[in-house]
Amino acid sequence: MTAVTLGGGLLLILIASELFTNAVEWLGHLLRLGSGATGSLLAALGTALPETVVVVVALLSSGPGSTEVATGAVLGSSFLLVTLGAAATGAAVLTRSGARTLRVDPGHARRDLGVFLVAFAVAVGSTVLARPQRVVVAVLLLLIYAAYARATLRGGGEAGEAPEPLHLARWRAGPPPPAAVGLQLLLSVGLLVVASILFVGAVEEGARSLGADPLVLAVLVVPLATELPETLNSVLWTLGRRDSLAFGNVAGATVFQACVLGFIGVAFTPWQLGTAGLASAACAFVTGVYLLGLLRRGRAHAGWLLIAALPWAGYAVAELAVR
Repeated sequence: MTAVTLGGGLLLILIASELFTNAVEWLGHLLRLGSGATGSLLAALGTALPETVVVVVALLSSGPGSTEVATGAVLGSSFLLVTLGAAATGAAVLTRSGARTLRVDPGHARRDLGVFLVAFAVAVGSTVLARPQRVVVAVLLLLIYAAYARATLRGGGEAGEAPEPLHLARWRAGPPPPAAVGLQLLLSVGLLVVASILFVGAVEEGARSLGADPLVLAVLVVPLATELPETLNSVLWTLGRRDSLAFGNVAGATVFQACVLGFIGVAFTPWQLGTAGLASAACAFVTGVYLLGLLRRGRAHAGWLLIAALPWAGYAVAELAVR
């Protein structure tokens, strides 16, 4: 039964990701947003719903290990996306014919990764503070995201050419009606949330049978499901040679996770990271610094992006070895 749920959840995520990428491209086009704002804000906000739902549901459940699961999900979402998400984008670039180089706006890359590193460091560093002080830090994280969103909208770049036909209105000539774009977007987001919950439940059931630590489980296993939408969206956009959308989705989502999920973790959990949590945070931060240096000029060979997966793989092997 677990395998059926796992496969069904994964299939739904694949379908929802295709619907979402298509709808969000049209939404950005209709709003005359540049690819930077579309990828870093619209796509990131939509695909960040599954991990947000997981964190909130874990906190509301008040079950054994619920706060550890919530804390691990906050840390693990950024960790997996900045490592495996970037590497998956690089792998998609390698499959393209012609140039094997990812090309993005250097200003957008520096802004997204820079804000992520600052917000993530602030969130992790607040673990040494008392609760009243952490609440102040949590509010600061929301203010950072608000400033980031404003800067992204102002510097989103020029709107690009029209995307592929909207799936729910493929029979129409010309731009689809906004209502159809909104309907497809809502449908895809709903599918993403439902599919991710199904997938997470199946993964957790299988992993718990192995006696895994709830925090380590949440850092390593849960994000494999909740970060699939961002990862798949980036792969699809990369294959379509929309590099700015692809990397903006990954980097913009890490900013959302560091700021908004960080706000939830810092304000509403004990925020005790432990050795495993701090180690995952250090790996995520180092990878973010690596990507910032790699993309400072707006381009990087796909092979160098694949290296971003090594910290996650090393952490996973180390944790499995000590269990």
